[in-house]
Amino acid sequence: MSQKKHEAIAEILADYEKLANMVLNQLDEVKKMILGGNELPVNDQLKVLKDAESKINKLEVKISDKIINSIALYQPVASEIRNLIACYRIVISLERIGDLSISIAKQLSKMENQEVFSSLSGFISKMMDLSAEMARRSMLSFINQDMELAAWTIKSESIVDEFNHKLLKKVAERAYFVAEDKNLLISFICIKEIGSNIERISDHAANIAEASIYAFEGKDIRHHRKDDVK
Repeated sequence: MSQKKHEAIAEILADYEKLANMVLNQLDEVKKMILGGNELPVNDQLKVLKDAESKINKLEVKISDKIINSIALYQPVASEIRNLIACYRIVISLERIGDLSISIAKQLSKMENQEVFSSLSGFISKMMDLSAEMARRSMLSFINQDMELAAWTIKSESIVDEFNHKLLKKVAERAYFVAEDKNLLISFICIKEIGSNIERISDHAANIAEASIYAFEGKDIRHHRKDDVK
């Protein structure tokens, strides 16, 4: 049974790496869309993202089932159970990051006024770059058992939050003067939603980092991570 247990866990971790790479590819595509503005075929890119999302969803379900079966069938020891539970939490966050990537792409496709977006795209791009890097480092923190990457991710969450607060302030200031222009107003609403979705990506990246710390240090820092990560 011991050999089968180790093989089952190794297979789960291999699937996790595959899922992580798929999600990172989604984030890379969204970054390209933000940088490209209306110069790129947004609807074509959105279709590619949706096709990839279907594969991500199926793999997330597959990994979750494998984790449950491994716990039920192979009687893993405490450290292995912790690792599997952390992985279970992580794959849920990965799937949600994939969903948020689709949401951002949809908002970009609805943008009515390109000039409005261009005026804030540099700010949005920086925010997206940081959130995507947080996601990448959090995923690596679990693969490599690197708690420094996990800590960096958690500390960076507040930076993205501040980015989003500033973006919301910029949107509110400008939207106030264009309330009568429907196209401009729709564009500002889209930008607000994009910022919120990017912030949620950083939240899920921090959740993944939390799960890594739980897996390898045995500390559950949910709900008070800012106090525990110095």
